[in-house]
Amino acid sequence: MDTNESLYRGLFRIRRFEETVLENFQKGVFHGTTHTCIGQEANAVGVLSQIQAEDVVFSNHRCHGHYLAYGGDMHALFAELMGKESGVCAGRGGSQHLQWRNFFSNGIQGGIVPIATGMSFAEDYLRRETVTICFLGDGTLGEGVVYESLNIASLWKLPILYVLENNRIAQTTPIEQAVAGSLSKRFEAFNIQTTEIDSIDVLEIRDVARSCIMNVREKCIPWALILHTQRLGPHSKGDDTRDQELLENLKKERDPLIKQGQRLLSETLESIESEVEQEVKESYDQAIADPPSSKINEKSIFDSKGVVLEIRNTNHQIRHQADVNKKRSVLRDLNDALKVAMNADDRFFILGEDILDPYGGAFKMTQGLSSSFSQRVKTTPISEAAIVGVAAGMAMRGLHPVVEIMFGDFLMLAADQIVNHIAKFHWIYNEKVNLPLLIRTPMGGRRGYGTAHSQTLEKLFLGIPGLLILAASDIGNPKYLLQKALQEQNPVLFIENKLQYSLPVMPEEGFNEFSVLKGYTQKGYPYYELSITGTTSEDLTLVTYGYMAKLARDAVIRLAYQHEIFVNLMILTQLSPFEMDPVIAATKKSGRILTIEEGTRTLGWGAEVIAQISEALGSESIQTRRMGAKDIPIPAAISLETLVLPGAEDIVNTVLEMTRIG
Repeated sequence: MDTNESLYRGLFRIRRFEETVLENFQKGVFHGTTHTCIGQEANAVGVLSQIQAEDVVFSNHRCHGHYLAYGGDMHALFAELMGKESGVCAGRGGSQHLQWRNFFSNGIQGGIVPIATGMSFAEDYLRRETVTICFLGDGTLGEGVVYESLNIASLWKLPILYVLENNRIAQTTPIEQAVAGSLSKRFEAFNIQTTEIDSIDVLEIRDVARSCIMNVREKCIPWALILHTQRLGPHSKGDDTRDQELLENLKKERDPLIKQGQRLLSETLESIESEVEQEVKESYDQAIADPPSSKINEKSIFDSKGVVLEIRNTNHQIRHQADVNKKRSVLRDLNDALKVAMNADDRFFILGEDILDPYGGAFKMTQGLSSSFSQRVKTTPISEAAIVGVAAGMAMRGLHPVVEIMFGDFLMLAADQIVNHIAKFHWIYNEKVNLPLLIRTPMGGRRGYGTAHSQTLEKLFLGIPGLLILAASDIGNPKYLLQKALQEQNPVLFIENKLQYSLPVMPEEGFNEFSVLKGYTQKGYPYYELSITGTTSEDLTLVTYGYMAKLARDAVIRLAYQHEIFVNLMILTQLSPFEMDPVIAATKKSGRILTIEEGTRTLGWGAEVIAQISEALGSESIQTRRMGAKDIPIPAAISLETLVLPGAEDIVNTVLEMTRIG
């Protein structure tokens, strides 16, 4: 049971930690920035003194007090801020990104809210009877993903407590200039019950928090606790623009340590403060003496602990497979892969917009699944950022969500969650957290959908550390590719193409007894080489992926039979991280390489392939060319769209130019 002494100790520990950090920043002990919670210690101690050991806490950029109140080790926190190996996350996260037990923090405003919401869903589904606590500030109320998350939490009746620390000022902008309307009504608009308190008294905050947490736990509903508070220090190290006289008055009138200290005898205060000072000194000195972080394993970012499946039919002639695959389409293959996963493991979930039967998604990729797995196929509001964030939280708590983004163009609405959160968590949390999360989405044009529903945008996500990007093709085995991707223990972006769905898998059309498709592996994933048998030399290496593989193979057949030009067509499935060795070897043999992508050519995937080829074979005479969409938005008119996107005829003509045959 909490006592006045233990509560004051909690407050004073946070205060002295934060003051020590600010004092030593000027000495160069710490680097970067930090955000202290001086004056708000009662919020952290009051709320977190009421949680149970298994409850989940998600914090933000101002996380030190929450971490210490949660029970985190002070020495490890000092060490983390100093960039030491002994830090909470071995120096990878720094001041804002912490993970210990069931405590998580991230510095992007609002980004934590859908993730905490997803964690709450997972805890509820796994029947752990826990409460998720999500701290956010008044400045965060400007972020749209917050409201997307509140909507989902209310619709799904999730056991989560949103704790809004109303600082009355964000970085330098007062609330009057940043937040319109009522704070409480923002939550109440989503039927989320709300409790407000304006207090610096840790006892009052504790009692209110106890009631809120009990309601969430017993009723299994979301709740909001608004703590009207004021920080007594700067937003970060030295950016406080408030009037000095105002600050001095606040320190006299709204210091939670003074309030709680008045309940203790002077000798008790001295004893507690002396013990805490000793703890702070020892923790700080130990962290100073610890060695700095010096280990970087780039490969560990993409390490997967998933089950590795064997690749079958890695060297076969297409004509032998034609009858077997006659009734298989890419859509059926991918749908079957999801069905197999859902049948095999009840941790698999599918989330997305309009994915329930009878509609089954905009391209029918989930058709039939909600009828068979009604509790694990979740239709969502139109909230791409929240959908991905919620899925991330689910994955971090042991579930395996599959997210459908209706059109690849809409990935940009979820870019913050993908780039600043899910791709980073495994590494930045010192590899203590896995995110078995797959995001699948259709890309591409040629259907007259116009500029916002026809783009090919995966190039914008290439090279993001921690994000595996795969692209399905009708050539090879799309079902196997998705099944293997679903085994990954960290995030996967799975790119499909709208025109692929109806294509038969490895079709007989366009191949004859002279056409051979060979399959290999690249970082564990398949890629394929199409060539013409009976040739002793290759005139050019053509590298592509996705739907462009179909257009490329049509061009390859024409080039062989009409122009006697023999092309080695390499069809890749793993776009990032990219293993270049097979492409380099093929290019060195042919002396020419052409890359083809449906996205815009400038600064695209092909540019990276050519750059790496040039670096690897710089001393050799290699002819290179890139092909992609023209650098203009995709028009709606089919006649214009055809002029913008590369086609089979363009491929043939480019190869003819490169081989100097008219």
